[in-house]
Amino acid sequence: MKARLIKYPGRKWLKHESLWSEPELRKYLPETELFTTQAFIQLVERHAVLFVKPDVGMQGQGIMKITRDGDKYVIRTASQRFVYRDVNKAALKLKQIIGSERYLVQQGIDLIKIDGNPIDFRALLHLKPNGKWKFFGIMGKIAAPNRFVTNHSSGGRAIRLYQALRVTKEDGAEWDERIKKLSGLIAHAMKRHFPKITELGLDIAIDTNHQIWLLEANTRPQFQLFRYHSDPRLFARIASSVRMIRKHSV
Repeated sequence: MKARLIKYPGRKWLKHESLWSEPELRKYLPETELFTTQAFIQLVERHAVLFVKPDVGMQGQGIMKITRDGDKYVIRTASQRFVYRDVNKAALKLKQIIGSERYLVQQGIDLIKIDGNPIDFRALLHLKPNGKWKFFGIMGKIAAPNRFVTNHSSGGRAIRLYQALRVTKEDGAEWDERIKKLSGLIAHAMKRHFPKITELGLDIAIDTNHQIWLLEANTRPQFQLFRYHSDPRLFARIASSVRMIRKHSV
């Protein structure tokens, strides 16, 4: 796939297509398609949970969760719930909600949870002047009760990796190393496709079978979560790195 000279590629589909073209990364990517009623119907028959999300968006806004439960299809938005027994009617309702916007439909991952509240993670990397990626670390986000998105703007809160996995700090360090290695592979792939990028915030999921997934790669990521990292100095180092990167990108 041809490299794109876009500094901040915002479209989720563009980034998914780019990473899907990398054979070594495919097993980490949920099945994802551009939303059409046909694509939705095909995916919902293969996966009991789907997420429908804007192609361009942030902070979890506009995301819908669709659950297939027996002969029922349940659509949840941030504020509403719709139930259908006909998959075609569910698809048409989604199309009505979406309107003319471009959306994606994505395989839902059975995320690890605490007290029923799903958790995902943010890994943060910056490109150093020597051309190598620096991995700053990973922090978890736990959704508020009865929410299916983990973003702070939706009531989510920070949690450390080992706490989310309910393991010792030593075992948590091994998980951190696994995610660091995968993050490096993803960062190098993203750089091949988008040579101008200098920052990455990777939205990582760990499912109940402890498989790691990449939900999304963000190229101008927020990093407020890292205020809660176990290293109290890390946030200041990240903020300094961000200022330096963005100063030289102007």
